[in-house]
Amino acid sequence: MVTPAHRSGNSRIKRQLVNLSNQLSGNPQTVQGFSTSLRQFDVSNLVSQVPIIDQCRADEETVPCDPAAPYRTYSGYCNNLANPNFGKSVTPQHRLLPAQYDDGISRPRQRSVTGVPLPSPRLISTTLHDDVSNPHSRYTMFLMQFGQFLDHDISMTPINKGFGDSILNCRDCDSANRVHPECWPISVPQNDPYFPPVNVSSGRPFCIAFTRSLPGQQTLGPREQINQNTAYLDASHIYGQDQCEARSLRQFQGGRLITTPHPVRGKGLLPTTRDNKECRAPSGSCFAAGDNRASEQAGLATLHVIWIREHNRVVAELASINPHWDDEKLYQVGRKIVTAVWEHITYNEFLPRILGWNAMQLYDLRVGTEGFFKGYDDTCSAAVLNEFSSAAFRFGHSLIRPKLFRMGVNFGERNPHIQLRNSFFNSDMLFDVQMVDEIMRGLVNTPMENLDNFITSEVTKHLFEERGHPFSGLDLVSLNIQRARDHGLRPYNEYRAICNLKKVTTFDELSREIPQRLINKMKQVYASVDDIDLFTGGLSETPLQGGLVGPTFGCIIGLQFRFLKKCDRFWYETEEPSIRFTEKQLAEIRKVTMSHIMCQNCDEVDALQRALFDMPHDFLNPRIACRSMPRMNFDLWKEGNNGGGQCNVNGVSFSRGTTISISPCTRCSCSNGFQPPPPQQQQGGFQPAAPQFQPPPPPPPPQQPTRGRPFRGGGPFGGIGLGLQGLGRLFGL
Repeated sequence: MVTPAHRSGNSRIKRQLVNLSNQLSGNPQTVQGFSTSLRQFDVSNLVSQVPIIDQCRADEETVPCDPAAPYRTYSGYCNNLANPNFGKSVTPQHRLLPAQYDDGISRPRQRSVTGVPLPSPRLISTTLHDDVSNPHSRYTMFLMQFGQFLDHDISMTPINKGFGDSILNCRDCDSANRVHPECWPISVPQNDPYFPPVNVSSGRPFCIAFTRSLPGQQTLGPREQINQNTAYLDASHIYGQDQCEARSLRQFQGGRLITTPHPVRGKGLLPTTRDNKECRAPSGSCFAAGDNRASEQAGLATLHVIWIREHNRVVAELASINPHWDDEKLYQVGRKIVTAVWEHITYNEFLPRILGWNAMQLYDLRVGTEGFFKGYDDTCSAAVLNEFSSAAFRFGHSLIRPKLFRMGVNFGERNPHIQLRNSFFNSDMLFDVQMVDEIMRGLVNTPMENLDNFITSEVTKHLFEERGHPFSGLDLVSLNIQRARDHGLRPYNEYRAICNLKKVTTFDELSREIPQRLINKMKQVYASVDDIDLFTGGLSETPLQGGLVGPTFGCIIGLQFRFLKKCDRFWYETEEPSIRFTEKQLAEIRKVTMSHIMCQNCDEVDALQRALFDMPHDFLNPRIACRSMPRMNFDLWKEGNNGGGQCNVNGVSFSRGTTISISPCTRCSCSNGFQPPPPQQQQGGFQPAAPQFQPPPPPPPPQQPTRGRPFRGGGPFGGIGLGLQGLGRLFGL
């Protein structure tokens, strides 16, 4: 409990620090020294007085870690047995570079290195990120949609709220004084091409609403931001972030998740809730899922529907071969299988298209075709990087089309298409007959926008716009730039340096990575090349060979997904005996593609292209009948062999597929009875994996000498050798 004395003491400390930081803000060297020294003060005793962990998390996070536990916790606690809080939900994000604030502590960067004010994010948006459509020649809208769905599994940065968890109204330009000190609205230039200079309803200057992210750390020093989600690829956006949320989504019958019956015909939809303050559906209800953004737009909601159906399909298969399993066993094994498939599709189909196969190889992101992954490292944390969540992984905003296209059974267009601005937090439309199928067919048969500096006005003018209220929308690009400054991210030029690109001194030196036309526009808005914001700089780069993103975003994204694989004890290919799949089970998981998931869970889809992220093509990517796609053999999860899936040695029982030590010199493995001896070089019975889809690799890069100094991991990232010296080959240096 927080007593008045505690509150008074905390407030006094905060006032003293703010006053001191104000005195120091004019001297960068003094600010940096002050910022560094503050990190030595541990305030966890004060912070621990605040009941951050409620009962929903206490059941998991107040008990010792069990190394033999076969399933993940919901919060990510105890994934790392040596450091149980690594990657856990509601913990601070990590950084590649130290935070940069004007006062060294909290005040966002607002001045150029030349001393003049930084340009308004809105001016940068209208100058460098205008609306020009340039559809991609190969990739579908589904790639964009999958990326957003993926992002919502691993990152969620909470913002400051008002009383009763209300959303702060930070639209007025002086709202930091009139509403809440954490308001930081974005100024709109006088000659803005869309927004008016004056708010017509209030008569005050027009600004774009912005609320600062919630700070959270246990040491004094620069402001850090929280990741409300677990960092792991654990499908928490499907299952929930804590035990209470997970229970609220379960039927507690047959291992199933709750669904809402379709009012006319079709498979179930997500459960609904009226407890969503952002919901704009005419019914007043929006979807409930493991992540509260499930109804953000119709394409995202559709993907949530597909994956909840997949869970229920998997547990139905398990129940048919193991009728004696109870609800808990069905649910947990189903959750484990779905999470494994989710990880496999992400690394096998999605990431290669984003990074290219050379970067996949460099960061050790390629999944195996057989055997287990032996690279788990308990000294590293999977925690999400602030640079990743606040800038680099927002590259997908460039891929958005202004409409969601609907398509019928034969892939003919159905009218009307869905204007993006009309689908924000409006899940009612998914209750229309065949709407899930129509949206999904549109996503997999419509090209996404090219990854470039251009972004549709649906999100730069009309984001979350209220119907009947002109100019009530937000600008996503402005929000991205402002958010990065809010989080203390350093300018683009500094991230070039750690990603093996040359740190430049003039704008024109950027020409090796950024087109000259964009460099000329940067000169119009930025006083110095050292002022360029990370989002704008990274999005302006020429893509990596075979990938979508440029070298700087490729570096940040590659590092993040390296951590998510190497630092996850429950990674689906793990060799850990107590939690791994058998080799035969793993081979079945490796057969699954996103096309298979879609075929199984749409209502009336009979054929899809093999590679769902790519546009259909009669020769290169033909549509094939769903019934001919490879399916998982669930018989490999059937109990009954070896006494109900158990072995017993000297009175000790253990599950099929696991290995235990029964003496210092003897280890026993539980298998499906006799198996022929494996080849000498293999550990355990070798089973060839079914072929998996992989896009054709790009031609090898030219062999040229590597430039730039390597970046070596340390601190919260553990002893991972990042190997960034190899980036020189990717970038053609």
